[in-house]
Amino acid sequence: MANFAERLDLALTKRGFTGAQLASALTEAGIPITRAYVSQLRTGKQTNPTLQVLRALASCLQVSVGWLVGDDYLESGSVEDLQVRAATIGLSASGLSESSLEVLRGVVELARKAEGLPDEPEPAAGIPEAATPLSGSQRRALGERLHGLRQSAQLSVEQVETAIGKGAAAIPAIEEGRIAPAPITVERLLTVYGISSPPIREYVLSLARGEREAAWYDVESVPVWLATTYALEQRATVIRTFHTQFIPPLLQTEEYARAAITVSGPAILGQPTVDDALALVQARQEALAADSTVVLWAVIDESVLTRSIVGAHVQLRQLDRLVEHAKRPNVSLHILPMDDPAYVPRTGPFTLWRFVEAFEPDIACAHGIESDELITDTTAVEAYHQAFTKLSVTTSTREETSEVLNFHRERLSRSLGK
Repeated sequence: MANFAERLDLALTKRGFTGAQLASALTEAGIPITRAYVSQLRTGKQTNPTLQVLRALASCLQVSVGWLVGDDYLESGSVEDLQVRAATIGLSASGLSESSLEVLRGVVELARKAEGLPDEPEPAAGIPEAATPLSGSQRRALGERLHGLRQSAQLSVEQVETAIGKGAAAIPAIEEGRIAPAPITVERLLTVYGISSPPIREYVLSLARGEREAAWYDVESVPVWLATTYALEQRATVIRTFHTQFIPPLLQTEEYARAAITVSGPAILGQPTVDDALALVQARQEALAADSTVVLWAVIDESVLTRSIVGAHVQLRQLDRLVEHAKRPNVSLHILPMDDPAYVPRTGPFTLWRFVEAFEPDIACAHGIESDELITDTTAVEAYHQAFTKLSVTTSTREETSEVLNFHRERLSRSLGK
């Protein structure tokens, strides 16, 4: 079994940390240790770190406590307490004589055989959890997001530390982006903060695992549910959306978007001002425009084309924009007629996302009054798919869409005397 010093040295090397950097990170996190002490731990001259220091080292180096003390088989997640207990036993053996250690090894061997566990493994070649340390921008984005979630849960730092175990994670240092918590720690924090939605948990964990760079929506000012929908939207290869009140945000002009936000209120996007909410809409549009491979399939209720939320001139420019979008090869725009519709679903606006990986299931999103509901249950998602399929075959074709748009454009032009 690899010993603590070997594991610590391997983790420091793989993560690219110097002893001085590690000592500085832990000291800033409220666990003061010196560079010399880290060096002694790394070389095996010191073998008895406190449990608080051990947990802090594991959190900073993005490994589990069990792995750090030399165990390759303990799982992460719900059994972390077992890892801590095993680590405590290992540390308590420090200083025993060779004969006592031989007796202890025999007891451990018998216990492992009794529980059907394999013999002691060889030293591991790699580090579990994250493969590389998080960049500064990733740490800051993750810390800011976790800070916002803790605030939303109305929990103090002390309450969080009590919930996950005193010393298990340096919450202030994590939230300030000074250290990167291990993904296992982030999972526990999400549970403490009441985050149970799989897409939202995965959104945060993808950043914690270093699987993606920090994006424009990875800021505390964007609510986590909204940031998750933006992240899903940017990963999607096909976007299907049905709107009954406004032109879909991805197809809006700046003037129309400002009016739509003003009517519904910027708070619906978790923003304090219309300008802040408008910036989010524009960022989404820019991301879509930058990827011509994404297919957007939009169904709009015809009443949206006649609803006056802006001046006639702005409405006319919005209709012109829709005519342009309808000609794009990756946009399929359809109109649900006001007169004698063949099918009207019993739902409000919704969106469906499909992803490039065949094994990744589609996700539906029901756009609510104050927030969106992400739907992953396969039966429920299929019901939304069936509704959209019925809409797609009972609404206007691409050619008919152009006719409807031009009809309303000409009607509006005549009212303006053009």
